[in-house]
Amino acid sequence: MAMAFLIIKYGKGPSHLLVNQWNSPSADVFFKYVTNLGDGVVFAVVIIALAFVKLRWALMELAAALFTMIFVFVTKQLLFNGMPRPTKYFENTETLHLVEGVKMHAMNSFPSGHTITAFAIFMILLLITKNRILKTVFVLMAILAGYSRVYLSQHFLGDVLTGAIFGTIIAVLSCTLIDNLAIFKASWTDKNLAQLLDKNDDQ
Repeated sequence: MAMAFLIIKYGKGPSHLLVNQWNSPSADVFFKYVTNLGDGVVFAVVIIALAFVKLRWALMELAAALFTMIFVFVTKQLLFNGMPRPTKYFENTETLHLVEGVKMHAMNSFPSGHTITAFAIFMILLLITKNRILKTVFVLMAILAGYSRVYLSQHFLGDVLTGAIFGTIIAVLSCTLIDNLAIFKASWTDKNLAQLLDKNDDQ
């Protein structure tokens, strides 16, 4: 809601400049590393970890990873290819606060792939857990990963807000598909990888 308010009130460029002023040395370090929560490798780690808990949940994350890869490619490389990121957008007009050691990208700003990835990952974790504390943690992790993209001037607020919306849609879609497709209703999906391996060894 706060992102939408800033975008509507100030517009694309001014809203980014406003957020860019909210920085500190400690926040620089924090968001430099938090942004990695939106890396594709996190999908792999979560999928493997969930495979040892419940295969159905791992399949949900795997489906989300595939949907995310396709969606990000179509939007960033085909539909909105060439859209400038903040450093390019403000080139020769504004001096942005940038974090040392962060590799900056110039083009293909819309939407934020990191944000889509983070929300797809953590919204599924939110949906499958019953622990309220963990639900809150997963929401915060997704939000922080998304905000980090703006803080680091890799994306505009609109890129991140759109990424959050579509990442959440991908999470819900993935869970719905795995829960409802007949092929994934087999009993093995309710087991974990260790149980399947033990069963195979017994045979």
